[in-house]
Amino acid sequence: MLGAAGATARGYDCLTFDGPGQGYALWKQQLTFRPDWEHVVTPVVDFALGRPGVDPKRIAIQGISQAGYWVPRAVAFEKRIAAAIVDPGVCDVSKSWTATLPPPMIELLKAGRKDEFDGNLNKMLDPATKKSVAFRMRPYGVTSYFDAFKATMAYNLMDVAGKIECPMLITEPANEAFWPGQSRQLYDLLSCPKTLIPFSASDGADLHCEPAAYGLRDLRVFNWLDETLGAI
Repeated sequence: MLGAAGATARGYDCLTFDGPGQGYALWKQQLTFRPDWEHVVTPVVDFALGRPGVDPKRIAIQGISQAGYWVPRAVAFEKRIAAAIVDPGVCDVSKSWTATLPPPMIELLKAGRKDEFDGNLNKMLDPATKKSVAFRMRPYGVTSYFDAFKATMAYNLMDVAGKIECPMLITEPANEAFWPGQSRQLYDLLSCPKTLIPFSASDGADLHCEPAAYGLRDLRVFNWLDETLGAI
């Protein structure tokens, strides 16, 4: 998984898991996304603390892509985590869904006109896009376009970001495709110790999750984590 190789190269022990809506949890256990990710992370922390050699004062968590929402949500309530990393920051998951909707479709969504919304979108989408949207809907556990778009609106940090206490690093890649501007937005919402690390096209480290520059990404992220945990 992204970041784990860089972490183990630094000497960190890594615990990875499939949360609801991801990998084995989705395909085999039929567990779908949930916005209250603290109820996912707290059992993971419990498990980690039962492992030999785990320092309870130096547990860090890293969230990639949409986990840029889940990790801040979790640490807003799970206080045993000493440091958090998100790549990128995500304040409002729904923006990646609604950004390309025409204004009349946004109005149907706001008005709760499900049948009209589903019917119109079904006409608007070509077959390939329908398959792509269906794939993205499955983790939410819904089959209606309207229900999927409405479900994403529950994934919002505006009311909980102020509860975060642990130090947080937020990456800010240039040309972010899914949640542009939200890394800075999350940074501004936080009152905890915080760091915003930009990644630029000139570094070859732009785009969502810095796909062409994992080495540079890991260098900056784990330099920060070394310093942050070293101060504890």
